[in-house]
Parts: sequence; C-alpha cells; structure tokens
Amino acid sequence: MQGIVIQGPTNYYKEIVENFKDVPNVVWSTWDTEPEENISYIEKYFPVILNPLPKFNGYLNVNYQVLSSFSGIEYLVEKGVTEILKTRGDITISNITLLLEKLKGHQLSFMQMCKPGVRTEINYHLDYFHNSHDYPADVIMYGDAELMLNGYNFSMPEMQPIPPESLIAYSLLGNMGVEFKLDYKHLVNNGVTFFLQDCLDNNIDIFWLKHNSSIVQNTKDKKYYEY
Repeated sequence: MQGIVIQGPTNYYKEIVENFKDVPNVVWSTWDTEPEENISYIEKYFPVILNPLPKFNGYLNVNYQVLSSFSGIEYLVEKGVTEILKTRGDITISNITLLLEKLKGHQLSFMQMCKPGVRTEINYHLDYFHNSHDYPADVIMYGDAELMLNGYNFSMPEMQPIPPESLIAYSLLGNMGVEFKLDYKHLVNNGVTFFLQDCLDNNIDIFWLKHNSSIVQNTKDKKYYEY
C-alpha cells in the first residue's frame, strides 16, 4: 500500500491540498507554530501532524526536515502503508497517480543525480569526499516505508556544514547496507533507482512553488554519472 508524506510549512496549503486531495493515504507533517487557519483547511482533506520545533535546527535546518519527515513516515507505517513518496509543502506533482504507479515496488528512488562541477563551493566529509553538487536530491524521494522510517530516524547534535540531502542519503544507504558512494552505477547496481526519465517520458511535472520553477525542466539536461 502506497502513501504520501508532505513535510514542512503550510504557506502554499491551498495549492497543495488541491493537488493531493484525491490521493489516498496522504499526511501533512508540519509544525505546531503554523497558522490555525491553514491547519483547519488542510484537515478537511487529510490528517495533519503538528510537531514541536527541534531545539537545535542543524545546518540548513536539517533537523527540521528530518523530524517532520520521520513523524509523517511513522504515522503512515502505523496505518499499514508499505511504500512512501516523501515530498514538501511547496511542491506540486502533475499526474501523481501515474507517478505512484511507476514507482511502485522501488526500494529507494531519487529523482536524479546532478552532473559534476555544480555548486563546487560545497565541500564536506563523511566517509566520502567530493566538491560537487552530485548527490541525490532529497526534495522528493520514494521508498520502502520501513527503510525510510529508519533512514530518517536521526538528528544532528552540532552545526556540521553537511548538506541535508547528503546526510539523508548517507543514512538511507547505511540502512540498506550499501556503501555511501555517490556514483550512479554504484547506486543502481545496489538497488537504487532514479525517476527523472519516467517524469519526462510520461509528462509528469514536479513544480517547486517556492521558486516558481519546474524541477523536471530544470534538471532534464543534467547528465547521470556513467563512470
């Protein structure tokens, strides 16, 4: 059984509700500081989880993202959901039913990996070092519910300059027993899939309201790693 976790603030609540209101097993996991008007509106269509803000936000608010995602995933797991699409409160998805159909059965699926040489100002160390924006995007992802539950069950106790998407990928891959090596062939050979091409082939658009831009169109020219 599939489900959807929408995580984060409710600024675009009307657009998001309109997009997801006819999809089963949707939950919005947000903060107990969100406007009551927004929450009351959303609750007419699907459940809302109100989380207290973490005491420590972490680099680029990683602890905010992880906590709200984890709470939503936990809620759906308790309802018997076995596969989850994790998205954000500022993203709409056209042909959502078709995207879920394409993703069904995938253990872990990211939208894309970016080409090397992008955002080279970012440098960090985990078990792996690189200086490019080449990691899987965390804005939207899909996977086995138990894997995602375990993968999002962490928090950062100090301000380490590690992008949230990298930490999340690190945790998810670790729970899969896969070496953290952000190389396209390595990930595909170990059960990870990517769904950008499915979006392009099936006219599925993923639109980022916050930036007024299509994530699909903005990333379609970026090449997968093939080495």
